[in-house]
Amino acid sequence: MSRTVGVQSPRARAADLAARPARRAGLALAFPTTTAASAEVLVAGTSFYPPMLDDIAGAESSVHINQFGFKPGVVGDLFAQTLVAKASEGVSVRLVVDNLGSGPDKGAREHYRRLVAGGVQVCVNRASKLRAAVAPLGDGAAKRWNLGAIGHVDHRKVVVVDGAVGWVGGAGIEDHFNDGRFHDLFVRLTGPVVAQLQLVFVTSFRWLGGAIPERELDVLFPPLDEGDDPIPAVVRHNAPGYRPITTAIAQLFDDAVETLDVVNPYVTDRRMIHRIARAARRGVRVRLFTPANGNNWACSAAQQFHHEKLLAAGVLIYEYPSMLHAKAFVRDGEELLAGTCNLDAWSLKRFFEIDVQLWSPAVAAEFEERFSAPAVEVSSPGRAAAGVKERALTTVFATISPLL
Repeated sequence: MSRTVGVQSPRARAADLAARPARRAGLALAFPTTTAASAEVLVAGTSFYPPMLDDIAGAESSVHINQFGFKPGVVGDLFAQTLVAKASEGVSVRLVVDNLGSGPDKGAREHYRRLVAGGVQVCVNRASKLRAAVAPLGDGAAKRWNLGAIGHVDHRKVVVVDGAVGWVGGAGIEDHFNDGRFHDLFVRLTGPVVAQLQLVFVTSFRWLGGAIPERELDVLFPPLDEGDDPIPAVVRHNAPGYRPITTAIAQLFDDAVETLDVVNPYVTDRRMIHRIARAARRGVRVRLFTPANGNNWACSAAQQFHHEKLLAAGVLIYEYPSMLHAKAFVRDGEELLAGTCNLDAWSLKRFFEIDVQLWSPAVAAEFEERFSAPAVEVSSPGRAAAGVKERALTTVFATISPLL
């Protein structure tokens, strides 16, 4: 059952969480549509990392980051240095990472030791551990049964600065998003919708044993102006037993009348593929942007099995030359849903995911200018599986795709 945050404001819900940790059921937060004062689409790490770091460096009260992949490297080290510097200034710096994506207990142990020693509070989602400590790194808490988290990988990528600026996108804090090997994007947000991002972070941080002092709530949830030209917006996030992103994607596909852009690296869910094909058959111009050579070859094979059906329905498939990792959907040049959710069973049904949904022709036009049009220029046309061996291989992986 979802916990509706409407009558109860994000600030009021956070006050409840300051007094007692979140239960797993409390992670299912249902948000009403609110507004963003601004929303900017930034494509490629060279475009989004510098302003993101500038926002963090300018923080006056808090920096909250929820990140699947935060690892040492050129980019990761720069972020770590910036976070430690802010913590040394007295800014509250809190971090939620996933053990599978970030490796704080294994390969990146020293990276996280330096963060904790520098005053950064780090909580870890351990979806692969039957027993785990539910407390910030370095607290020395005893392990306990972790059955409620098993299988629920935290795949979210969010940054919230001073409760006033939010970032949602598909990229980790890792070098391959900055050097061209992986192609991704972030949306930078201001205005009331940022309070929804903040509450998602606070709820997750408390669920993992982190503390949020009640005295900080006023600065974590400041008054947020919707600006002169407010953009209808809402945060959607998938949590255990609660899948509003999955529902929103399906609705967006079904509502498309003229155009539909689907940007995703792992398109294997049969129901979503059926919806994409159905949109094309009813006359919608559908474009599917996907990598030419995906980093998960099994998912790529499963997806290619469906290309024949999609192409026959009239879907235009564009295969991006590098690893296209972005996850975004644009309907009729007026609605954008972007964030972390893939079109595979893990994202749609099991993982923690987060997206922001915006209704704005201006934002959709910016997406077209900065992402879609350049991607069309450099991509090659998608093709169906050919030959006995390739058809057999793609059939096998399409059959087992719910497990991939």
